[in-house]
Order: sequence, then C-alpha cells, then structure tokens
Amino acid sequence: MSSFVLKLIAIICMFCDHFSDAIIGQLSILNVIGRIAFPIFAFQLVVGFINTKNIKNYATRLLIFALISQLPFMGLMFIMNYDTSSLTLEAIISMLPSILSNSSILSLNIFFSLLLGLLALLAYNKISNKFAKWLSIIFVIVLAELSNVDYGGWGVFLILFIYLFYPKFKHANILNNNTTLKYFIFTFGFLLLCIYRYSNFFGVLSANWVIPLILFTFLPIIFMFFYNNKKGPSMKYFFYIFYPLHLFILCFINLALL
Repeated sequence: MSSFVLKLIAIICMFCDHFSDAIIGQLSILNVIGRIAFPIFAFQLVVGFINTKNIKNYATRLLIFALISQLPFMGLMFIMNYDTSSLTLEAIISMLPSILSNSSILSLNIFFSLLLGLLALLAYNKISNKFAKWLSIIFVIVLAELSNVDYGGWGVFLILFIYLFYPKFKHANILNNNTTLKYFIFTFGFLLLCIYRYSNFFGVLSANWVIPLILFTFLPIIFMFFYNNKKGPSMKYFFYIFYPLHLFILCFINLALL
C-alpha cells in the first residue's frame, strides 16, 4: 500500500467517525470504524518526518492547517456536547459565553496533535544529551495532555513509538536486528497502547463497545505492514484541506437541521 492509499483509508474512516458525531448524534458503528484513522495519520506523520526535505516547511504547514481547522473542530465539539436538536441559532448565540468556557469545546484539533508529535520526533533526533532529550519528549507529551489536543499525550507517544519500533524502518534496531523479534515487539507494544487508550472506558461503556474500539484502533497495524514505501499519486494538499472542509460541511448540515 502506498501513502496515498493509506491516507485515503484514514480520511474515509475519519469521515465516518465525524458523520456519526455530527449527524447521528450518538455512539455508532461508524465511530468504531473511525478508530482506524488516527494510527494511520500517526504512521504517515512519521513517514513524512523521515522523508521530508524541509522539516520547517512541514511543521509550518501543520500549524497553518491546525489554525484553519480549529473553528470547525470546535463546532463539532459543540455538536457532540450539546443537544443541538433542541436549540435555535438565537439560543446558541446567547449561550456563547458558557460554550466557550467548556473545556471540551476548547480542545485542539488533530493537526495540533500531529504537530506536537513532530516536535517529539525532532527532540529525539536533534538533542544529543539523553537526559535533555527525554525530558523534552516528556514535556511535549505532558503539553499535549494539558493543552487538551485530540488524542492527548497518548497520540504523541504513539507517534514516537511508531518511529522507534516500526520494523520496516531502517533505524528501528533499538533492541537488536532480529526481524521476527522486531515485528513481535511492535505488534505487542501497539496492542498494549490500544488497550491502554480505551481502558478507562470499561465501566462507562459495555464491553460490546470497548472491545471493538480497541480492536479497530489496533487494526491499522495490518495496513502499516503492507506499506510499500511508495508515495502514490501526489495529492498532498487534498488531504490537508479535506479535514477542515468536511468538519465545516458536517457542522453546516447539523445546523441546517435545527
């Protein structure tokens, strides 16, 4: 699978997830399918970091689209946290002060998550002192958690884990050069991360929901193993633009149904 195919799978799954949030309005199988998206985005960020010729431009691009995407992302967060079916536009406007004080509404979109993941990779590669290196990485992970970015510190850690342990990367020889052991470590570690991600959902949701959420978060490992190290058709800005555009469209549809 090329990067193009992986990204296409990710945005389709992401759209399913957000369609359920904005239009269906409750947890559905589309949300479960949506769990496939972020691990692929994390993987593609690592691929981009390894292959980019200009890391500054890459980071700037992520920041620009993070800022562009924030308002429609906050719109989606509003839809997820309020019963918009019982609200009018006038009521929404009158509620703005309380809406904007809601921490869920003020959470940051996935581009910020990817940007912080990129900073963690930079810290790992550019800081020679081991203590300063890991202190900087921990700082980025904590920052991701405290700033309430999408997927939080877990998302940043997942990006670093993929970079360090994905067995097809030439630099992924941290433990030894045994290929079988590399695949086992990556698979087992990835599974543990998926379980950890949704462990706090036990007791909140039934196991009939939590287990599929874990499994579909783990499922992208198959796509990663089929990655052929090829770029595919060049539609870089399509994938960047799709994120804020689909959020805006879904929010507009939801408001149009009020």
